[in-house]
Amino acid sequence: MTRTAPGAHSLLGSFIVPVAQALRQLGIDPLPVVEGAGIDLARGANPDWRVSQVDFNRLMGQCVMASGDEAFGLLAAEQLQPQVLHSLGLAWLASDTVYAGLLRLQRFGRLVSTGTQLQLEEEGDSIDLCLGMDPRLEGIVPASRDYAVGVITRMCRLTLGEFLAPVRVLLERPLPSEPQRWESLLASRVVFAADSTRITWSRSDIMEPLVTGDPHLARINDEHTQAYLDSFLARSTTRDVVDKIVERLPDGPPSQHQIARSLHISSRTLQRKLRDEGTSYIDLLQDTRMQLARKYLRSPGRSVVETAYLLGFSEPSTFSRAFKRLTGVAPAEYRAGTRTAA
Repeated sequence: MTRTAPGAHSLLGSFIVPVAQALRQLGIDPLPVVEGAGIDLARGANPDWRVSQVDFNRLMGQCVMASGDEAFGLLAAEQLQPQVLHSLGLAWLASDTVYAGLLRLQRFGRLVSTGTQLQLEEEGDSIDLCLGMDPRLEGIVPASRDYAVGVITRMCRLTLGEFLAPVRVLLERPLPSEPQRWESLLASRVVFAADSTRITWSRSDIMEPLVTGDPHLARINDEHTQAYLDSFLARSTTRDVVDKIVERLPDGPPSQHQIARSLHISSRTLQRKLRDEGTSYIDLLQDTRMQLARKYLRSPGRSVVETAYLLGFSEPSTFSRAFKRLTGVAPAEYRAGTRTAA
């Protein structure tokens, strides 16, 4: 099996959403904090967007500093909704038992985070979920570990549909100044400065059959999750090109030669790879710009002029003509229509 380089580890980009919501609840504008961590929110237009583990750790550290709250990781996890985990979250909710949901997390763990190693261990009436990290990863902040533990315990409660507390939680993070807050937020006994990070449940608590279990729905979402994981592990040239286009658009539309050079291949090789995947560079550039345009125009904080420049158009009028030619409506009309619908 190919081992992922430490700097290449990533996690679902949707994990940024609960973090931003937690900042808002604390009265902090999330945009400068997220962008200050080197994360480009414009890439959120891509449903397959992933964030590097390094950038996410930096973000969680800055969130703790901005909020002044050591327990920020747990507060952010409390904002999580199952959709953040994509089809895995929906399959988890449709599981027959909480334990079956944890098995799904173990099975599809690389979709969630390539740098996290999940392992279920059973002994007597106890079932442990061990959360290991690639030992080569550096700069893992305590808030990132808190967030991971908080996300899992919240998903288990959502699956059960009522209160469910672990028997014990072990954290590798140092002892905080107010350890009782962790025990309150996790509703469990918490051991700090442990040799490993793990969550322990009572077997009887998580093996109880759930009336909300739906094997058919769970299986459908398992298939979607596996398809995403297969696609991610066998990353396509198309996705690489779209990512590079999004990065460079604010400086003007990049040429095929520029994108090929950034991918360390020739322009001719890039053209061939895209043709084999049923697309072309011109189509990808146009589609990416239009997807981002719709996303930006739905945002009340961005004007048509700002949208035009973010998409690399030299003049707003050029953007307006291109948008109308492809969608049939002017940007201002599209913006007004989405507000009316909302």
